[in-house]
Amino acid sequence: MILVAYTLVEMFLPSLNTWIIAFDYGDTRIGVAIANTTLKIPHPVTIITGRNKFEKLDKIAKLVEEWRPSHMVLGVPTVSEDKEVLLGNIRKFANRLKHKFKLPLTLINEDYTSSIASQKLHEQLIKGKAQKAKLDALSACLILQHYFETSK
Repeated sequence: MILVAYTLVEMFLPSLNTWIIAFDYGDTRIGVAIANTTLKIPHPVTIITGRNKFEKLDKIAKLVEEWRPSHMVLGVPTVSEDKEVLLGNIRKFANRLKHKFKLPLTLINEDYTSSIASQKLHEQLIKGKAQKAKLDALSACLILQHYFETSK
């Protein structure tokens, strides 16, 4: 029943049913989350890895093609040990996203999202190396949730 109602929303109100994709950028891994703008419930999608920036962007392109988001969100830390190097890499990544996909991009504070995500996984008894496969995508969910909370 819920699926039928959701499909009716998609059919008759497509402008209300758009997707936003969020990224938790790291040099090694990029966490990805997606949320519907109607429900505003972020869901972890995947963690992108690759040998280089081109391989990672190709994987992101497949996600953009699949989900067809109307907007992108990228987490940016204000607190970091190697802040300048990391911010430079994030700015380059942001420029690549904007140039390749021609979608609006919002940069949003991501401070402590990895710590919070790690704590949430720990509470679910997911610890140590087992967290590695989930942490960045969950961090992207928290970034997307923060976007919804601050863009009202």
